[in-house]
Amino acid sequence: MSAAGRKFLTTINWPVINSVLSKHTEITASLGAFRKGYEEAERQLLQLKESDRSVDFESYRRILKNSDIIDKLEKIANTQKIIKVDLADQLKTISAFEAKAVTSAELYVKETEANLADLSETVKNIDQARPITQLTVDDVVKAKPEIVQRTEDLVKQGKFTVDGYDERFPSLALL
Repeated sequence: MSAAGRKFLTTINWPVINSVLSKHTEITASLGAFRKGYEEAERQLLQLKESDRSVDFESYRRILKNSDIIDKLEKIANTQKIIKVDLADQLKTISAFEAKAVTSAELYVKETEANLADLSETVKNIDQARPITQLTVDDVVKAKPEIVQRTEDLVKQGKFTVDGYDERFPSLALL
């Protein structure tokens, strides 16, 4: 990881992130696993940097009788070279993923804000609504003009009751 990446990860305020995302347990667990993995990799890297990486081939020559094997191993070890890997492609992929995640998060925020605005408007309408006991027939017709047409159709057919009304609202006349 680059020095800038290490610096970024060490400046993250993990307790604040965990408290903000406390309701999102999957994200918090995922971030915790990432943090533990990063710290373990950083610890192993530090141990490897501090450890002695040279091999004492002379001590092996003294112990083993077949020194040809030691000569071959020493030759192989001396020809090995550390290869630097170009991480540009991986970094581009990570940057693209990050950009996509940011775009997705911004879209989610916009949708949530729109939903909150709709809910606020609904709550406001509910608070300002008149009680049902104060509604008039004109108010109902104004809200649902198709009721007048439906009523006229039922009267023309000679029906003066609404289908299913008696099942839903039983008659209290016997009481």
